[in-house]
Amino acid sequence: MLIRVVWGCVGLYVAVLGAVVHRHDDTVLGVSVPWGLLLALLPLVPLALLAEQTVRLGSAALLIGWGLVLALQGTVAPGSYLVASDAISWTYTIVGLGCLVAVVLRVSRLRR
Repeated sequence: MLIRVVWGCVGLYVAVLGAVVHRHDDTVLGVSVPWGLLLALLPLVPLALLAEQTVRLGSAALLIGWGLVLALQGTVAPGSYLVASDAISWTYTIVGLGCLVAVVLRVSRLRR
């Protein structure tokens, strides 16, 4: 139980860091490269797999922690959003959520 709480806190931490960094980009040869988005999304699957190896349903705890930040970020400071409503932020939200849900479903022991 305690390890799942720790993984939930890791999910909170990774989501806050991802929300802060996902909007960073750089221009290379005239093309905008969203390196912050890649940096925010790349650790999600390895962390979820590691969480699942340490404790059963660890990836679900990571998903819950990560999702809480996105769900509650608008209520903490109304009018100030870490994740705005634009293409980059929607990509961060949908791809991140999709990766975590895919890991949870893939490693779930509740499969039929």
